[in-house]
Amino acid sequence: MRDMKALHPDLQEKITLLQKKCAAAGITIGIGECLRTKAEQDALYAQGRTKPGKIVTKAKGSTYSSMHQWGVAFDFYLKMDIDGDGKTSDDAFNNSTGLFNKVGKIGQSIGLEWGGSWKTIKDLPHFQLPNWGSTPTKLKKLYGTPEKFMAVWKKSGQAVTATKTEYKAGNWYRVKESVPVCNGYYGEHGKLIYISKPFQQICENKNGIGYLKPGCIIKPVEVQKFDDGSVWLKLNATIACLAVGVDGKVYIG
Repeated sequence: MRDMKALHPDLQEKITLLQKKCAAAGITIGIGECLRTKAEQDALYAQGRTKPGKIVTKAKGSTYSSMHQWGVAFDFYLKMDIDGDGKTSDDAFNNSTGLFNKVGKIGQSIGLEWGGSWKTIKDLPHFQLPNWGSTPTKLKKLYGTPEKFMAVWKKSGQAVTATKTEYKAGNWYRVKESVPVCNGYYGEHGKLIYISKPFQQICENKNGIGYLKPGCIIKPVEVQKFDDGSVWLKLNATIACLAVGVDGKVYIG
């Protein structure tokens, strides 16, 4: 699927910026694969295994193992006449002049993870948001399926300012800033049902998203940190997920 609009809102912004920066460097790129269905991913996985062709992915579609399935990855191609034959169609993946590497560095400079930097199967035309790690492991743990993940970010858009506080289990904290929380409440968008009265008292609702109120006092009973800076807090038997991306934004789950 080559519909850019099906991708995460933040990735759409990154793609637009990437195209502008590439154009400024004299490189014209097109956008190829974006969101990929389970069937499409399984067909790609079969290539080089049960179907003719070269193995190009380790990710099975049936296990939601590709970032393309989660709407946070895309592939690009060149729209240039590299070999001087007057055509661009035969040069879409021509890296004889190192243009894919140049685009890769430009993408990295604006906060994208580039498949050409991977150590195992290098994927030169591939970019993805790095906020949830290089694989869908955390996304699957947080949301279960791509559909549940997309339902959240399509509703809320969900980029907000990240918390700067370093929380540790067993310590008391007076919250200095609004901290977005996941699973602080149950219920539909705009119809909040808090798990407990004490938890409701320290939260506030902003457009259907729960936040810890500045000034409230909390004591996490458990804190888990991920490699990309994401933090999980456990408060009053409630998991509050602060998914802090490397770009300094928090993505509400």
